Amino acid sequence: MLALLTTLALVLVAPAPPGRVVALGDLHGDAAAAVTALTAAGLIDADLHWSGGDATLVQLGDVLDRGGEEFALWGLLERLRLEARSAGGRVVTLLGNHEVLNALGKAATYVHPAGHAQFGDDRCAAFRPGGALAARLADDFPVVAVVGDSVFAHASLPRGATLGSLARLNAETRAWLLGERPAGPPPLLLGGRDSPVWDRTFSAPGGEEPAASDCEALRDTLRGLGASRLVVGHTPQTRVNGACGGAVWRCDTGCSRWVMCGPVEALEIQGGAVRVLRRGTAREAARDALLTAEDALAEPECGEAFLN
Repeated sequence: MLALLTTLALVLVAPAPPGRVVALGDLHGDAAAAVTALTAAGLIDADLHWSGGDATLVQLGDVLDRGGEEFALWGLLERLRLEARSAGGRVVTLLGNHEVLNALGKAATYVHPAGHAQFGDDRCAAFRPGGALAARLADDFPVVAVVGDSVFAHASLPRGATLGSLARLNAETRAWLLGERPAGPPPLLLGGRDSPVWDRTFSAPGGEEPAASDCEALRDTLRGLGASRLVVGHTPQTRVNGACGGAVWRCDTGCSRWVMCGPVEALEIQGGAVRVLRRGTAREAARDALLTAEDALAEPECGEAFLN
């Protein structure tokens, strides 16, 4: 029983959330876009304090990089996490590929010029495993979360995933970020078909339907988890949209001013019903929006890049 409870604690944020769940895609250093989305979703008031009551906010990763307001955005989400908890709600932030790149020391190319000093004198050291900000990622940014009957991940869900395998992935990632895993990051964080932070099987090309075989494999995995849907970000879409007959919802609209300046939208799940909260108009994707693991991991280490 203790092992089961430990597994649930590592994966299930809220097995039966009392209120609605709102999923928000990639924000990439745009605090203003976050405020717009959270206001439209009724989660914050005019003073930017939590007003969502017992609602659950799931931010799908990629808070970091590209934009010039990373520190303000990070601080906003940290404060709302505490305020929501006091009100009976919760804020869940997931690990995205750009959080992983910062921990790997490979993010310098993607950091806004203003971002190099926003987190202190040595951003690299702060996000390096064992560093102060890596520890915050370890404590507050799981790779995968299950809330009610929905599974949330930045990019994808490994085929055949179980609660046990997801718990191990979260635990191993946490240990790595704390500097307690000599073997380095779990391989699933470094790319590949089943990577929950890199794989685009269910989201690219944007707005298109994945292969029927991939949809069926996803449905099988969801059934094994007792879940109805997977909710992801990672790949910019012109609008939040569903695919595989509603088995997957894609929520990255490139809303950051430093990515697409796309529409500010969110996904609301309540009582088994799903609806898109829409705001704004779509723009064309930035040329480098579809970053691959291979290209990103080939970047120089951050210390070297900062000198160039």
